[in-house]
Amino acid sequence: MKPDKIYLSLGALILFTTISWVSSCTHIANIANLPEICFTGEVLPIFLNNCSKAGCHDGGSESHLTFNNYSEIMRYVTPGDPDASEAYSVLISKWGGEMMPPDQPLSIENRTRIRVWIEQGANETTCIDTTGTGGAVNDYLARACFTRDILPVIVSRCASTGCHDAITHEEGYNLTSYNNIKNAVTPRNATASKLYKVITTASGEDKMPPTGSPQLTSAEKDSIRNWINYGALNENCGEVCDTSNSVTFSASIWPVIQSTCLGCHSGTSPSGNILLANYNNVAAAAGNGSLIASLKGIGVPKMPVGSSLSACRIRQFELWINDGYLNN
Repeated sequence: MKPDKIYLSLGALILFTTISWVSSCTHIANIANLPEICFTGEVLPIFLNNCSKAGCHDGGSESHLTFNNYSEIMRYVTPGDPDASEAYSVLISKWGGEMMPPDQPLSIENRTRIRVWIEQGANETTCIDTTGTGGAVNDYLARACFTRDILPVIVSRCASTGCHDAITHEEGYNLTSYNNIKNAVTPRNATASKLYKVITTASGEDKMPPTGSPQLTSAEKDSIRNWINYGALNENCGEVCDTSNSVTFSASIWPVIQSTCLGCHSGTSPSGNILLANYNNVAAAAGNGSLIASLKGIGVPKMPVGSSLSACRIRQFELWINDGYLNN
């Protein structure tokens, strides 16, 4: 049994990367001083969301390569030597057919996580999540992250057609990207940030979303507050996304619909006349094929607008639909 490990903080990774790049050849960061990278929470999600996509390295494509579990990934890893590890070398290739992922390179943070994990021995470590217990907090997944927790909610609830989208930009605010959202934020001070004020204390015409539209949940408001107070960083984080066990509507599908779709596809005038306000609506879209087509952008604009779901999340929808899109 491998020992549990706490997630390596993003700050430590950035520091390691900075030291490694700016130091001379004889002065590099001491890998032994860094907390151990957690495979299940930090490394595996990167491979799942970027490499183990349907038609790519999911084990069923022509390449027959699989990057969705520890034993398969280790076939392309040399513990202690990232430069000799094929799983890492393709991630830093700059050209040619060896560059992976082929559509968009990994962020420097994610490449560094994989490199450090390999240098530390490429262990199959699992991670302690003590959120809410008063102990050490899983810094990577527990902290509100912009691309995973903030952008989808703001785009769904605030940047719908006729409000703060790229075309209307009501009151001069276009809330469809990090740079634009940042204009409504005072980093490290949520109470002074206009974005947080309008979703918590504003009333009348200043209230956002307006009365009658789907409102942010308390958890979503808390995430925005925590994201701002932490520094309002533009982080691209991994996520807990399980496709190996049964995918249920209540635990996996509905929470995603709530956070990324309800802002546009609810009320009396849903976008595109597609209503996703409850299970029956979602099941109807699943049954006629429009749900998965919109998530993949097949024949229609890809949804959600401005923040598409990860390959793993889309795969969850596929599994749920293939199992009969039950109300479970």
